[in-house]
Amino acid sequence: MASDSQQDSLAEKRWLHALAKGDPAALGGLYEIYGERIFRYAFRMLGNRSDAEDATAETFLRVLRRSNELRADAAFRTWLFRIARNLCIDRMRQHRLLELPNDAHDNGTEERTALKITVQQALSDLPADYREPLILCDLEDISAKEAADILKISVPALKSRLYRGRRALRDKLGGALEKVL
Repeated sequence: MASDSQQDSLAEKRWLHALAKGDPAALGGLYEIYGERIFRYAFRMLGNRSDAEDATAETFLRVLRRSNELRADAAFRTWLFRIARNLCIDRMRQHRLLELPNDAHDNGTEERTALKITVQQALSDLPADYREPLILCDLEDISAKEAADILKISVPALKSRLYRGRRALRDKLGGALEKVL
C-alpha cells in the first residue's frame, strides 16, 4: 500500500501533466494537495488570516499563469513554496497586521489560547532569516535540502539558521512561557 506522500506525489504528477495540457480541473487538484500547507505557511509568515488567504490564492493564480514554466525535472513543491515565500515577503513589506488565530476562541482553555498567541508572536518577532527555516522545517516538515532550495541557500547555511532560530525562539519564549503557564 502506498503512503500518503507517495499518493500525493503520484497525484501531483497527474495534475501537473493535466495542467500542461490545459485541463481546468488540474489547478483544483493541486490545490487539494497543497492548499492547506501553503495557507499554513503564509499564515505563519504573515501572522494574519486575511493576508494568508490572499497569498494562498495568489500563489495558485501564479501557478496557473506560469504553468508553461513547469518542467518535469523540477520539484513542483519547491517552486510552489518559493512563489508563496516571495508573495509573503512582498506583503510583509507592504504592511504588518497581527490578528488572533481563527481557532483562538475554540474549545481550548484561555491558557492554551494565550500560549498559541505567545508562540505566534515570538515566531513573528524573529528575523526572517531564522523564522523561514523554522516554519519550513519544523512546522511544515519540509526536508532541509528542499527548504534550502526554497530559500536559495546551502544546506549548511539552512542548518545554521535553524539552530540559531530555535535558540532565539527558545530564548524569546523562556520568560513568556512562565507568564502563561
